[in-house]
Amino acid sequence: MKNMSKKKEIVLIVCGVILVILLGIIIFLASNETFFKTKYIGVTNKEIFVPRFSYFCVDSGMHTAEFKSLKSKKTLEKEISNYLETLSYFVDTETTGYKKDDLTIYSYTVEDKGWFRQILVTYN
Repeated sequence: MKNMSKKKEIVLIVCGVILVILLGIIIFLASNETFFKTKYIGVTNKEIFVPRFSYFCVDSGMHTAEFKSLKSKKTLEKEISNYLETLSYFVDTETTGYKKDDLTIYSYTVEDKGWFRQILVTYN
């Protein structure tokens, strides 16, 4: 009997540790600016589309935002393509891109970095 209660204690401790780790991960991801959202407010105070479950990394003063995602490159490119179809494509003498109201998106790039994908958005 005493041996059985010792096993139960060990199982409860292991379950508790796993639960605390999972809770910590959820809190960490929820505190990120974009992980559970599909919109990001850039440094220019403009709303930029980002695929859900993409982790915000950095937004530079050059108006380039970087995100990381575990989704496949094909899935990310499809989501971004669907979004860009809702914007107007433009070509001028110096650049090309997509416009909607006062937001201009020059490029969305998805790069495969091994176990994650890096999304770079250049906008103004």
